[in-house]
Amino acid sequence: QTALRPLLDEIRHRTHATAGFTTGLAGAVAAALGQACMGISGGATDRLGELVIALENMADDDANALSRLLALREQGKEEEGWEALEAVPAAMADLACEAAELLQSFRPQVVDQVRDDLEFAVVLLTAAARSALLIVESNLRHWRAPALHAKFGPEVERLSRRISGLTPIEHIAWK
Repeated sequence: QTALRPLLDEIRHRTHATAGFTTGLAGAVAAALGQACMGISGGATDRLGELVIALENMADDDANALSRLLALREQGKEEEGWEALEAVPAAMADLACEAAELLQSFRPQVVDQVRDDLEFAVVLLTAAARSALLIVESNLRHWRAPALHAKFGPEVERLSRRISGLTPIEHIAWK
């Protein structure tokens, strides 16, 4: 019953791609699905609820960082906007990982009714974390500033290890 079309139209008709906003939004939606699964299963959902909001806020922060970067570019001060375009998706990846890790640890308690849905949420959160990491890497490739690389290069390595530790399912046994 929620109107998604205006939001989707906003994303698809922009003059600049909004991968960070879209990734944060996808992570928030996936975390919300996971929160529902935990709630239906009688689990504590407070932290997942906080992660839903945090991912939503990161989506907005990324959109604002992109707008700021574009404004700074017009003023010849583009470098000032680069750090936010690295920090926001890095934070997004951490938040998506945390949500996926919470759901993974809840697997033994999930009720059959929503077991598969919880797995879908873990898969989607893992994808959001990977997407956010790719955004960080892409931005580092585009902006070859040594200080930026020194600060976020180790973050790429740390996030890669954290994402590798996630265990989304690849198939659901149906036979």
